[in-house]
Amino acid sequence: MSQQKAAASAYGVLKGDESLTVSSSAVALASVATGALTGLITNGAEPIRVRWGTPTASVGHYLNPYSVLEVFNSMADIKFIRAGSSDSTIFVTYFG
Repeated sequence: MSQQKAAASAYGVLKGDESLTVSSSAVALASVATGALTGLITNGAEPIRVRWGTPTASVGHYLNPYSVLEVFNSMADIKFIRAGSSDSTIFVTYFG
């Protein structure tokens, strides 16, 4: 297992980015960049839930609007769903 100790933005070089709409069905990261080891995720204007597995509107880690989440490894397993009645957009930057 990785012993990552730096912020995602300080870990390696930029590998790519993407923007995803988070709605009422769980969505995975669509375009994890080749060679990416970390991801910096910024939530949009509505609350969402995130889970390694499948979240629901009431199960998973709650992310407030404009929250930032750093993820390391296991990016293929992470999924997002909106926590309220409105969609949100997340922006993901990949580093490796």
